[in-house]
Amino acid sequence: MSKRLDKIFQNNPKKTKLISFLVGCDPNPVASLEILKEISKYSSCVEIGYPTSEASAEGPIIKRAHDRVLDQKIGLPKIIQLAKDLRSSNKEVGICLMGYAANLYMYSIPNFAKDIADVVDAVLVVDLPHEVREEKELRNELGKNGISLIKLIAPTTDDKRMKEITNLSSGFLYSVNVRGITGVKKADLGEVTNMMTRIKKFTKTPICCGFGIKTPEDARIMTKSGCQGIVIGSTLVEAIEKNLKADKHNIAKKIGEICRKFSEVLN
Repeated sequence: MSKRLDKIFQNNPKKTKLISFLVGCDPNPVASLEILKEISKYSSCVEIGYPTSEASAEGPIIKRAHDRVLDQKIGLPKIIQLAKDLRSSNKEVGICLMGYAANLYMYSIPNFAKDIADVVDAVLVVDLPHEVREEKELRNELGKNGISLIKLIAPTTDDKRMKEITNLSSGFLYSVNVRGITGVKKADLGEVTNMMTRIKKFTKTPICCGFGIKTPEDARIMTKSGCQGIVIGSTLVEAIEKNLKADKHNIAKKIGEICRKFSEVLN
């Protein structure tokens, strides 16, 4: 659905794309924008998490980032502004907003889709299965604005449900490498490769795999799975947490350098 994402995955399709996640406005809005600008130099797409107190799929590292942002009384409107500021400085990078359904209900789905049009390329809502009415509403509203709704496929997803999900997918599919929450377990190449094979039976949509990829070497190994993209998150968020006292330029450079190392091993 998103023309920018289509272009990203069609450009040099043999190269595995880097998708970088962080929680928007962590550690603060000004530093977060500088970090996003820096990691966008090395990432095909950035996922910006919008904060919630109900981050049920997140491990302790990312959950603490949500809490840091919530402590600043920052909600979805400021995250959308952050995405707009990033788009003003970078017209090429893919931007995906990622989070949970409650925020969208409070904002209203039609207003959300309208306010991110021409800025955001995709939205991923962790706790919104395709069977519910609100998911269909969100998918339709995003579609009117050329925005993809990214769907998750988990290791526990059976073939029937996988086929249903892939039929609704656009932009890219997010394949979860491990059972459980983020930032805890390490991905296994054999299991991820089997997952790629299963998903590709049903779709030509690009598949990005995430969870359990903590180092550039982990990422390099996962490129052998047949995925089109690698998602990194906890490593970046943990680095932000370790540099909370750094000024916005230094912290951005540190996080950017991590992304550069990941990007260099992808082929």
